[in-house]
Amino acid sequence: MKKTLCALFFLVLTAVPVFAGTPESISKVYFDLLKNQTWDQIVPLYDRESLHEFREMMSFILELPAEVEAQALPQFFGPGTTRESIKAMDDGVFFSSFLKSVMAQAAQLGQFDFKKIEVLGSVPEGTSLSHVVTRTEVSVGDISMESMEVISFKKTETGWKILLQGKMKGIAQQIKNAMKQR
Repeated sequence: MKKTLCALFFLVLTAVPVFAGTPESISKVYFDLLKNQTWDQIVPLYDRESLHEFREMMSFILELPAEVEAQALPQFFGPGTTRESIKAMDDGVFFSSFLKSVMAQAAQLGQFDFKKIEVLGSVPEGTSLSHVVTRTEVSVGDISMESMEVISFKKTETGWKILLQGKMKGIAQQIKNAMKQR
């Protein structure tokens, strides 16, 4: 019971800034969730249309030959994943399963750690779009990288939501190209 109450308390604490927050505050929540590797909790931060767009970009995964599929589905969506289980996933579960599996593979290269995350500011684009500029320092094993990131947000009926980043679109295309070569 204590665990359930603690989980509920944490969910409420993280949900409040998401629904009532600014793109800058949501960016901080987003990076905290990334840092803590809580992939399922990242999904509500995303715009539903973006999650659906990602699923559509990855739809080729269900058209793979059986011999490639047997290796690719667990690799990108976790052990025991089948064509049927992917079809049954909603867009959010599809996205979080993908993130969880890909990040687990990255962790095999070494401990994945967000060392520093700074929200530098935002640039509004009209009244319903905003772009948050961040500086992140990430390390994987002995390798440390600093980069500037832009997270785009769309204002929806339920608040500001993250739009799919170009990098995620690029990842889907890279995977598709790699699967064609198998």
